[in-house]
Amino acid sequence: MGIVRKHFLIVTSMMVGTFLLILGFLYFLLPVYYNQTKEQEIKQSYLSIVKELDGQSEADIRTKMIELDKIDPNLYLLLEDEEGEILYPDEPIAATYSQSDNHDQVGIWTNRITSQEGQTFTLQGEYGFQSLFVINRTLLFLFPFVLVLVFLLVSIVALIYSRLSNRRITAISEVTRQMQSLEPGLSCPVEGHDEVAHLAKDINVLYQHLLGNMEELKRENERTQARRKQEADFVRMTSHELKTPIASMLGLIDGMIYNVGDFKNHEKYLKQCREILQEQSHLVQSVLEATTLDIGEQREFEFDLAEAVRKELSPSLHLANLKQLQLDLELEPVIVRANQLFLLKAIKNIVDNAIRYTVEGGRVRIILKDHQLLVENQAEKLLRLEELEQIFQPFYRPDYSRSKKDGGTGIGLYLVQQVLDQHGFTYQFEAVDDSMMRFTIDFSQS
Repeated sequence: MGIVRKHFLIVTSMMVGTFLLILGFLYFLLPVYYNQTKEQEIKQSYLSIVKELDGQSEADIRTKMIELDKIDPNLYLLLEDEEGEILYPDEPIAATYSQSDNHDQVGIWTNRITSQEGQTFTLQGEYGFQSLFVINRTLLFLFPFVLVLVFLLVSIVALIYSRLSNRRITAISEVTRQMQSLEPGLSCPVEGHDEVAHLAKDINVLYQHLLGNMEELKRENERTQARRKQEADFVRMTSHELKTPIASMLGLIDGMIYNVGDFKNHEKYLKQCREILQEQSHLVQSVLEATTLDIGEQREFEFDLAEAVRKELSPSLHLANLKQLQLDLELEPVIVRANQLFLLKAIKNIVDNAIRYTVEGGRVRIILKDHQLLVENQAEKLLRLEELEQIFQPFYRPDYSRSKKDGGTGIGLYLVQQVLDQHGFTYQFEAVDDSMMRFTIDFSQS
């Protein structure tokens, strides 16, 4: 059963029941209340007459009886002396009083009064009036017609009320059905300040939160897909990086096993095999660091980056001195909120690369101020734009660095990118003039 029909039946039943209770009260209780009230009013009039006549002279009593008898038309007075002789009224009409007026409520009160002369009189008060029981018969006759009329009026009022009271709920229901499509811009109409209005507001807030969560899930799904693609690309590149040295070392070992040509010199080629294994060990270690990097599981806190960088870069600065590089170090106190272990490792990779690829006797500048870190070096060769676009890819190394013995694994800047991206720091790697490369990190959003 719908709410409109339920409200209609409930309101109709309540109003008809209320009307029946009112009719029952009018039929049964009102006449009784009226009769008792009317009788008390007449009795008060009678008692006031008794009080006024008591103690008066006999002449005054006879004179006032005529005036007092007219006070209440429903009260008839009768005065007798001690011998029972009627002194008022002059004609004996008391016996026919109630019958002549067709009164259905009658009664008699009797009191004794004493005159100034000491004579005792009996004062009777007979009352009679028409009760409301006659009206009950009229109500009983009209009851069926009144009931039908009331039922029709109540039904109309209940129907209008039911439809109006459920109009907002119906509108909210229609909007919520539309919300199943999760289309943006939908909202329930909010009218008034009652419970229905609060319900509409709560639905709107819930729907907006749902849309927000759906959008966040969508973005998270896109990020997950991107991470999965990166992981697949990373695994593919790792396999490629391992494939060539493994094949090379297998060739060396086969040559030594079968003593082919110069491979008879086992000591020479065993050293080469060891060098290849050592390089691959460094590569595997870098790969493990890249695959286990998860800053989200580590605790972040605020610390002085200048002091931490000075301690972390101490070995790298000694290396720069050994290479006789011109080192400019300017570190101002800067408070950042980050994972100190990973951030310092990323900065160390940047500085190590700068020192590694600086020309002999060249300059390296490390400047930390105004929430920015600048690492500049006088590079052996400036990177071209297409090389800068690929420099953060795993295992990517410019052609000139591949030929060098200390060309690295190609994982360092990839790790730097992962650390800075997960912290939300902005960064840039660029050539600033004909000889300098600059790596900039902005910590202003930390």
